[in-house]
Amino acid sequence: MNSSSCIYPELIALLRQHINCVLATVVSTQGSTPQKAGCSALIGSSGLLAGTVGGGITELKVIQQSQLLLKTKQSALLSFELYGEIIKGSESICGGNMTILLDASPELHLPVFNQLKGSLDRRQKGILQTLTDASDSGDVKIERHWVVDEDQNFDRRVKDIVTEMIYNAHTESIRTIYFDEKEVFTKGFALLESILPTPSLIIAGAGHIGQSLATLGKFLGFAVTVWDDRTEYADQTLIPDADVVLSGTFDKSLGQKPVQADSYLVIVTRGHKSDAEVLKKFIGSNAAYIGMIGSKAKVAQMKSSFLENGWANPEQWSRIHSPVGLNIGAQTVEEIAISIAAELVKVRSEKNKCDE
Repeated sequence: MNSSSCIYPELIALLRQHINCVLATVVSTQGSTPQKAGCSALIGSSGLLAGTVGGGITELKVIQQSQLLLKTKQSALLSFELYGEIIKGSESICGGNMTILLDASPELHLPVFNQLKGSLDRRQKGILQTLTDASDSGDVKIERHWVVDEDQNFDRRVKDIVTEMIYNAHTESIRTIYFDEKEVFTKGFALLESILPTPSLIIAGAGHIGQSLATLGKFLGFAVTVWDDRTEYADQTLIPDADVVLSGTFDKSLGQKPVQADSYLVIVTRGHKSDAEVLKKFIGSNAAYIGMIGSKAKVAQMKSSFLENGWANPEQWSRIHSPVGLNIGAQTVEEIAISIAAELVKVRSEKNKCDE
């Protein structure tokens, strides 16, 4: 997930609290730069509120300029030459160029951001169009649209590209389209962001490993759901980082939850029988990842049982990561959770590369 898509829920929260801020977005890079196009930050009168556009001198300059724009409410484009100087300065960073859009009035587009959030809550992908018109005075006019299908009205200059992005939006991507044939910003540009729902991490089992994994999963950018049939474990106060905590019998709670191609399922329940119950339900799904805890002996025994009883075929079983987690010599609960989290990152990264 790009930094930009992560920033929008935080932006919405700030705007709903009537907190003024500047939305800074990297729209173009060349050469070696600290961040790539699409990375965003929120800047208020007190400084950086969330996200990043690269840190260091670049970010300091962006913060300083943004704080000035908060007073004028005029949006702007900043260009940085990172070859030992920024504009006319002399602060050395690294070799490359960055152009950053500073939106001084993101509150004007709160309805669009709300549409974006509503779509993602319904697990619907879309394209965020940011259209700009630069004037000779340096002021930048910004228009935004959230597009979820090709039948919506959008700027004719980007219609074909947006349609292509909608049909090919398997991973998040960024396109910068210049309205000048020389590919400069003088006549404005469009920033097109393909934004997908946050991948879901479903943890069956709220014991110590499940609790630790929930914290790591949230940190890694997953929407975390945790289930346990023991109400004393399925307690939000024990798992504060979980977005959803489910309790009750499996068939009436987690068993009702849809598993999709961007779902990552980890089975760490209280015993062999409940592990098998969860696995039976989801082994035929199109989940991106299914992992189950257990010794090699337990896994071999369960495999035989599943194949002999027709609960799975060999191809379905081959997708199961069990014993779960990367082999890093994990011993403690925390180490086991880290090994599982590392495997989740590995699989997610490989999936994104395949989908590109």
